[in-house]
Amino acid sequence: MKKVFSLLITAFIAVASFAKPDFTIPQIEKYANADECRKDNDIALKTANFYLDAELPADIYESRLAAKYMFVWVEASDEILFTVSHEISPFMHCQDKDISIQLMGAYMAGCIIYCLENKQKDHNFDMHYFALSNMMTYYEKNRSITGSDKEMDKLLKELKSSKFKAKEEKKFK
Repeated sequence: MKKVFSLLITAFIAVASFAKPDFTIPQIEKYANADECRKDNDIALKTANFYLDAELPADIYESRLAAKYMFVWVEASDEILFTVSHEISPFMHCQDKDISIQLMGAYMAGCIIYCLENKQKDHNFDMHYFALSNMMTYYEKNRSITGSDKEMDKLLKELKSSKFKAKEEKKFK
């Protein structure tokens, strides 16, 4: 009985210790202007990092709040130019739209982090590759929960090849 109780306590501690954000993710619909948005750059950076590091399924609620906030921030910010196109946005190739939306959030999180840490507004190859690498790490870490996608599994294999970076770079020339 003592062993069972110890096991239950350990399991409870493990479940309760998932990483919750140590800040409040803003729940706003819109920023009044770019200046107001700029005041929250540090929150945007924390939110993007949280989104990529979130433990699913335990942090699914906070992850959804983070994704929503990142969309609001990117829309209002004059600090980032976020480009979505079929050519450079691999998440658009997913067969499952639920996975696609989650990966778009991960890609956007990578762009936000790159933009704010490097003070770079333009969506160039370096930002893209950083975001793509983070998106694929997110996918690999969470695919047992979110589900897998043939196109993303193929991209994951390609990402590990030595020719992948050069292939991606051609999309920006």
